[in-house]
Amino acid sequence: MAPVCFLTGASGFVGRHLAPLLARDFRLRALVRPGQDVPWLRDLDVERVEGRLADRDALARGCRSADAVVHLAALVSFQPEERGAMFAANAVATGDLADAALAAGVRRMLHVSTISAVAYRDRPEAVDERAPFNFGPLYIGYCDSKFAAEQRVLAACARGLDAVIVNPPSMYGAGDRRKGDDSLLTAVMTGRVRFAPPGGLNVANVVDVCDGIMRALRTGRRGERYLLTGENLTGAQLLARIASVVGGAAPRRVAPRALVQTAARALRWKERCLGSRPPLTSEILTLAGKFLWFDAGKAARELGWRAGPVDAGIAAAWRELRGG
Repeated sequence: MAPVCFLTGASGFVGRHLAPLLARDFRLRALVRPGQDVPWLRDLDVERVEGRLADRDALARGCRSADAVVHLAALVSFQPEERGAMFAANAVATGDLADAALAAGVRRMLHVSTISAVAYRDRPEAVDERAPFNFGPLYIGYCDSKFAAEQRVLAACARGLDAVIVNPPSMYGAGDRRKGDDSLLTAVMTGRVRFAPPGGLNVANVVDVCDGIMRALRTGRRGERYLLTGENLTGAQLLARIASVVGGAAPRRVAPRALVQTAARALRWKERCLGSRPPLTSEILTLAGKFLWFDAGKAARELGWRAGPVDAGIAAAWRELRGG
């Protein structure tokens, strides 16, 4: 009989692509909200565990008799007022899940973190897993809460849990609601992006990242983290890539870094009184001037993994957005 894998975040963007891969090797058990219909799970043989991340009993039921746990679920937000909610969902719940996995004797837990829990640079320089976390002074809830989640997983690992951490970047592919209608893709296509951000970002195709997750689940070393990162691009280069797929014209001018930093500080003061208004928040502006560039050499050496160009992911996202 196939082993059991308990998956959180099955209803999300990455879960849509990862669940079918896990179902090939495991009897899949998925955490879903009560009454929630997840279309891409309908054709899979999935045992539903109804509950939320804050439901410790649901986490315990999911881990019971499971051979593996893959933790995808997280609250992703760059709104300052959601900092507390992110620590509850990303750090506390991750720790509860790791504790439940350890108590249930789960053989392996894979925690999907983010590059935002690693490090940034102020210049175009790639870092790897050894870079110390330096987002703290920026006071960005998502970065801080995901780093805290990693510490909870590693603490459980020190108590005997066989756990591995992977750090994916910003991903493109079919099904990402945050890159859907009224998104960066449509903004580029309609010419609404006038300036490129002065920093840089690592981006990948979600299909490549899911392949890396499966490899880390099978052969990653206990207590290690692996950067599943794709291409390092400047803001201008990323916008040009998007324009080459969706049409429209990428901006030719780059916003001055000093101006972006000043705008971020001013917006943060305004948000304290009036709240933030996504998609442009002070936290997004703060990160827009940083370089989140990474070297995935460790994943290549130890997992035999390598990402391809992000263009296929952008194209898949665009096809679905257009109903193709």
